[in-house]
Amino acid sequence: MQGDPKNLLIAIILCTAILFGWEFFFQAPKRAQQTETGANLTETTQRETTTESEGALLPLGGQTLPTPDPSAAQKDDAVLGGDSSLPALETAQDKNKGTGSREGRVAIETPALTGSIALKGAKIENIVLRNFRETQERDSPQVTLLRDGSAPHVAPYFVQFAWRVSEGVDAPDHNTLWNLGKGKYEKRRGEQARLTPTAPLLLHWTNEEGVRFELLFSIDEQYMVTLKQRVVNGSPRAIAVQPYGVIQRQGKPPTLDFYILHEGLIGYLDSSLEEITYKKALKKQRLAYESTGGWLGITDKYWMTALVPDPRKNVTALFRTANRQYNGVDIDVFQADILYATSNLASQEGIEQLSRIFVGAKSVPLLDRYAQEYDIAGFDLAVDFGWFYFITKPIYFAITFFSRLLGNFGLAILALTVVIKILFLPLSYKSYVSISKMKTLQPEMTILRERHKDDKKALQQDMLALYKKHGVNPVAGCLPILLQIPVFFALYKVLFVSIEMRHAPFFGWIHDLSAPDPLGMLTLFGIIPWQVPQLLQPLNLGLWPIAMGVSMWLQQKMNPAPVDPLQKKIFAFLPILFTFLLGRFPAGLVIYWTWNNTLTIAQQWVITRHVNRSPTKTNPA
Repeated sequence: MQGDPKNLLIAIILCTAILFGWEFFFQAPKRAQQTETGANLTETTQRETTTESEGALLPLGGQTLPTPDPSAAQKDDAVLGGDSSLPALETAQDKNKGTGSREGRVAIETPALTGSIALKGAKIENIVLRNFRETQERDSPQVTLLRDGSAPHVAPYFVQFAWRVSEGVDAPDHNTLWNLGKGKYEKRRGEQARLTPTAPLLLHWTNEEGVRFELLFSIDEQYMVTLKQRVVNGSPRAIAVQPYGVIQRQGKPPTLDFYILHEGLIGYLDSSLEEITYKKALKKQRLAYESTGGWLGITDKYWMTALVPDPRKNVTALFRTANRQYNGVDIDVFQADILYATSNLASQEGIEQLSRIFVGAKSVPLLDRYAQEYDIAGFDLAVDFGWFYFITKPIYFAITFFSRLLGNFGLAILALTVVIKILFLPLSYKSYVSISKMKTLQPEMTILRERHKDDKKALQQDMLALYKKHGVNPVAGCLPILLQIPVFFALYKVLFVSIEMRHAPFFGWIHDLSAPDPLGMLTLFGIIPWQVPQLLQPLNLGLWPIAMGVSMWLQQKMNPAPVDPLQKKIFAFLPILFTFLLGRFPAGLVIYWTWNNTLTIAQQWVITRHVNRSPTKTNPA
């Protein structure tokens, strides 16, 4: 490939693509002033809007169902009838006279999270992830995912389940005060009600006609809540009920705005992954899907809240948005809904619907386990591994394997690089043999260029004849680089989106492999306590990016220099370009690139010495 005039055009195209690609794909993220799960509301606005907006769901449209014919009451596998496990129906009560005060809450406690279920509206709120902090500081606040909206500057983000019912039938809504369960769910005197992995929680409410609504919550030790929605028709007439679940997020959260990362509404519906950005959701306002099973929700970079319907049931999935105005202030509302089929219940009949709610960190092994345990199709796709999924996920598992073996994700990256070099060794050997042969042909190529200065066609013909005579494949030197590009981007994805890489340390000053090298030239590598302005950050090169640039320059020196002067200058500029280009990339990726260059230099030196000593033993492709 060296010496071919087309290389000049290729080099220019590559340089241009890299420059524009960096601007388009890898532009530095906007520095949000709020936390990862916050929302843009002023303190004044929050105080004014909390009481109005909290728990107010977007209307489904046609909120009531037609009253069924009593003779056509529908029965299916979920109908309970006279199930003796259900507590007896209680006397009617007013919506706003449930157990506890209007601000009553039931705590949620597991080894992985804490939170609460508000008795008003039965909303899951205030989910705090025990094992994750907002920053690496030990006293940094734990990550809060769902919120009740009572704190300043923070809008509500909650999960709620309810029913659509026949016209004239009173059903619980976001103002309903639920009662705590009795019987086997009743707590001992003085014991506070809690939802834990060993203690389920029953909430119930009965309308004046005797229709009883129940929510039975259980939770595992991680992030999965299982919910059974029950209705027992204690009224004398037939009624229609339709269970549904809702995730509502009020206010658009701050996002990284990376093209390679999806943040917003997400779902795996009808065997297809759906990713809708906040911007697109606001534009579309309503997107509907019919699906059997699947899941849908709202995702951040590392966290997600998702509704998981019964995998055997057909559901209508909705992504909906609206702009609400409270006291003159506009707030965007994002909502993900699952809507089950309608069931017609005769008097004294009941029905139960099972759903699940995931609220937590997007850990690949955990998502895989849930997918298998609960038959959740495509659940691992919640982690945005991108187009090179078939490469990215194996690389993820390889890095996590080596990290468990070596006790450090940085060492795992180095070990994976060695494995990749071994896998590419046969191809690399042919490449280095070809490069070595090209070096020996440099004098003859120079002569041909002088001979055919004004005849490019004749030059190309003689060059091809020269390559054929000496058994040189000019493209062989580029193949290892081309084949490693998908590996490079796959590794970048792993470092960027995997929760395991978040705040993972290496050695020395690298405390977070998913963040750029913190020591830069403009602070004399940490000696000067100066906060570098965002505008100058691209120039603030760290030690690892500089080491990467030096290793790339040394590697380039081992290859034959282009004969064309302009082409030679372009190739000489590439190490500088890549040094600044990758300077703000995650430190783990820069460490990989530096280590890969170092191994390549050593590998090329050994093979070249072998080829020069035993030229008769080589047969380049």
